[in-house]
Amino acid sequence: MNSLNAHIVVGTDGNTPFAPHFEMEDMVAAGMTPAQVIRAATSNGAQFLRMTDTGTIEANKSADFIVLDANPLDNITNTRKIASVYLRGASVDRSSYK
Repeated sequence: MNSLNAHIVVGTDGNTPFAPHFEMEDMVAAGMTPAQVIRAATSNGAQFLRMTDTGTIEANKSADFIVLDANPLDNITNTRKIASVYLRGASVDRSSYK
C-alpha cells in the first residue's frame, strides 16, 4: 500500500474578516492539534503558495507576524486575542481598525 502525504493549509476565502480564526477552531474540533493548525496557517500555507520569504520567522524572511495576549497552543481561539501586528518588521497602527 502506498502512503499519501498531504499538507493541510488554512484558507482565506469568504467575506468574513475573522474567517481564518473560525476555520482554525474547526480544524482543532476535527482532531488537529493547535500546533498543527498554526503550521497549516503559516509555513504550510507559504509552501503551498511557493512563497519562500514568509511562513516562518527566520533570518532573511519577511517579518510579518502577530503578537498575542494568550497562548494559542493552550486554546486555538487565543489567535483572536491580538495584541499587535507587524508587517515587514514594522508595527501596524490598528487604532483606526477597532
